[in-house]
Amino acid sequence: MRKKTYVMSVSVSQPTDTVPADETPPTPAALSPTFRSLGMIIAGGVATALCSGAIAAVGEIYPTPPEVLNLGGSPTEAERTAAAVAQRAVNAGNAMVWLGTSGAILAGVLALGSGLTQRAGLNTAVGVLVGILAGGGLGVLAGKLAVSYHASIAATLIGATSKAEQQFMAMHGMTWGLIGLGTGLGCGLSRQSIEAKSVIVSVIVAGVLGCIAGGVFPIILGVTVPLVSSATPIAAEGVGRVIWIGLTSILIAVGLGRSK
Repeated sequence: MRKKTYVMSVSVSQPTDTVPADETPPTPAALSPTFRSLGMIIAGGVATALCSGAIAAVGEIYPTPPEVLNLGGSPTEAERTAAAVAQRAVNAGNAMVWLGTSGAILAGVLALGSGLTQRAGLNTAVGVLVGILAGGGLGVLAGKLAVSYHASIAATLIGATSKAEQQFMAMHGMTWGLIGLGTGLGCGLSRQSIEAKSVIVSVIVAGVLGCIAGGVFPIILGVTVPLVSSATPIAAEGVGRVIWIGLTSILIAVGLGRSK
């Protein structure tokens, strides 16, 4: 009889190139401090141009009230008081719009620059959104406070030129310090990993640098453009306004670009 031969087939497993499920792609490294600073400076320049253009484009939302235009040759004390109150309300309304817009733009653009240079991915969108809201909200507050502070300066420091200049330095320092806080918050969230310490440091750095930039603005303006006044809550359109916004934008951008 013929014998039957059985052949057993053995399956051999081939190595695969699959990656274990628990491994994730490496996070791209952030740019070096030098390139981060350069990128933030560019963002600061862009923010300066956008803020200046936005204020000019928006213009005066609240026009000069009739009480001010129709005072006549010999207004009474009551008429002068009513006109001053009406004018202050108009100035506050316009300042709130302009600084709210500028704060939102500055915080949003610098948060975007921070996220791109930090390679923060989706956290960039978080930082930009929070920056726009915080910078815009604090800008509105800064506009209201700046006009109120300016009115108190005008009422109490008539003729005291040197002391008034210090008060104007404080007014601008307060304005950009508040906006700096919102900018720092947005930039602090535009990182690869959001940590409380980094956010707090970013807020403090931007707030302090905003105060410094606003405080030195009257001095810088007096040296570069001596015929332009720094005694108003919103700098006059032109070179003065560019310096007013640019000092803060660039100084905060450099500080946040160097901070870890």
